[in-house]
Amino acid sequence: MNSRKHLFVLTLALGLFARIAIAHHSAVVFDEAASVQKTGEVTQFIYRNPHMIITLNVESEAGETEEWKIEGQSIAAMRQHGFDRGSLKVGDVVTVKMHPLKSGNPGGLIQGMIGADGRSYSMDDSGAPEQRRQVYPALMPWEPPPEDETWQMREKKTRPPQLPIVSDGTAAGDASATGVTPGALDPDNLARERPPAPFDVTGVWQFRGEDEWRANYGSFEFKPGPEFTAKGKAFHDAYMEASKKGERYGDPTALCYPAGMPRLMTRYGSLMMTQFPTAIFMVSRLNNEYRVIFLDGRERVPEGKLDRNWGGESLGHWEGDTLVVETTGFTDENHLIQAGVITGSQLKIVERMQMINDGNTLVTEFTFTDPEHWVGEWKHVKFRDRVLRSDVREANCIYKDNLSLPGMGN
Repeated sequence: MNSRKHLFVLTLALGLFARIAIAHHSAVVFDEAASVQKTGEVTQFIYRNPHMIITLNVESEAGETEEWKIEGQSIAAMRQHGFDRGSLKVGDVVTVKMHPLKSGNPGGLIQGMIGADGRSYSMDDSGAPEQRRQVYPALMPWEPPPEDETWQMREKKTRPPQLPIVSDGTAAGDASATGVTPGALDPDNLARERPPAPFDVTGVWQFRGEDEWRANYGSFEFKPGPEFTAKGKAFHDAYMEASKKGERYGDPTALCYPAGMPRLMTRYGSLMMTQFPTAIFMVSRLNNEYRVIFLDGRERVPEGKLDRNWGGESLGHWEGDTLVVETTGFTDENHLIQAGVITGSQLKIVERMQMINDGNTLVTEFTFTDPEHWVGEWKHVKFRDRVLRSDVREANCIYKDNLSLPGMGN
């Protein structure tokens, strides 16, 4: 396809991502009045909420390679127009149209793309009237509202045309199933008749470290370890060798990556849980990491639309007085189960949870499988005890702060 025809396709067939009102946390750095088009090889593709990231190697007019860093719109919005995880991979040669950085550095905010297979993608809904692009609020001078306007008048003026709002899956923070599957907290979903749960985990739970027996059971880790594959053993051996020398090695949490599963369930401190008939929501003291276990019988998000992450996608069901939770959909980027044990996208975790001690102890049997890093099933049992007069407070991982820790940074 020649360059003129390519541009024609991008302009007409793709439409413009910019037609959608951009409510973007960093949109101020882009020149939304300008567009540039670049063709190059994909060297990095990150498909993760809140938006995707593409790194493109582009040959300049001088024949030199330039690295273009391109920010995507929200994953939810891109999915509405046919884009998914399988639309792009490292090594593809693609053409991207984007709003360039105001600084003039190589980079931009994506408007449209033609994939390696010739398919075009855009955020434009051609069947709807063009939406007015919103100016970034920080760049707008303040205008006083009408004099004597009450909040009731303001509410009526700004009220959505339909309440309750029905999500189309494109709002900021929407997950892969949003707009398709009833939400766990939708009143109609909560009101559906279901058998009563054998137990309720609502409350705050403290991990039982079994410190005097940590050599037996591993405390917040899992002893004994699994039978490693060659790949898993290579990482484990390197980790242990560095640790014996007093060096920090390969723990992504030191760089503020999420600890994820199963570490969220096996760390000291409070874990707050709120249980509904449709889901269990958790917030951990560990950097306020979040987890949800869906109990409403939903299907798993298809692979192409899956936002792979460190917590995975957890679906639960009841077997008698046991809650069985199966979690898959993990990322293969910097994910450790514990010191020296790395895992990836093939990880599957099955938890079997029971309540004992008059509702004051939660027993969880973990079964881990990851044929890429260890052989067969790796099983352990851990305990959490109910704690009163305790709350989960705000916690943050600040990368700059961590560089001041002993053994970090220079």
